[in-house]
Amino acid sequence: MEANSIDIGAIINGIGIVSILGAVLYAGKKLQILDELKSSIEKTKSNLKVICDYLTKNHSKFDPSEIKGFSPLGLTKKGYGLIEGLSFDKVFEKNKKDFFDVIDDRKPKLKYEVETAALHSIIALSNEEYMDFLKVFFYNNPKRNMDNTAPTLGLYIRDKYLENHPEIKE
Repeated sequence: MEANSIDIGAIINGIGIVSILGAVLYAGKKLQILDELKSSIEKTKSNLKVICDYLTKNHSKFDPSEIKGFSPLGLTKKGYGLIEGLSFDKVFEKNKKDFFDVIDDRKPKLKYEVETAALHSIIALSNEEYMDFLKVFFYNNPKRNMDNTAPTLGLYIRDKYLENHPEIKE
């Protein structure tokens, strides 16, 4: 009898060890998949930023009467008039944190990066309820759209951001 009970105990121990090894290998495989997924997500985020930067900079048309083309770009009286006429200055002040958060997420080190991120903030936040005034404006002014309005608003945001970040000098 004793010989049979030892054999059964050995079999149970053998199965337990095999089960534990199988579980460890399975968990290791899942962790490897998670590491690969994390790496893929990081590459995707980087590629999306490149695409957003390209679209923001190269597919925006601006009204030259609102933006003066000296270096750096700046707003004209007409540009400031648009901002005040739309009450964007008031909308911006109430929601400044949202606009600045979009810029901060891009970790700008240069004024050019701030400018691009500020323009992107208009597009990124365009579906927020406090930005509905733009949709009404576009509807009532068919020649105006996001492409030819966002650059003017973006420069306003850029200037406000740079006022709050004097450490960005170039």
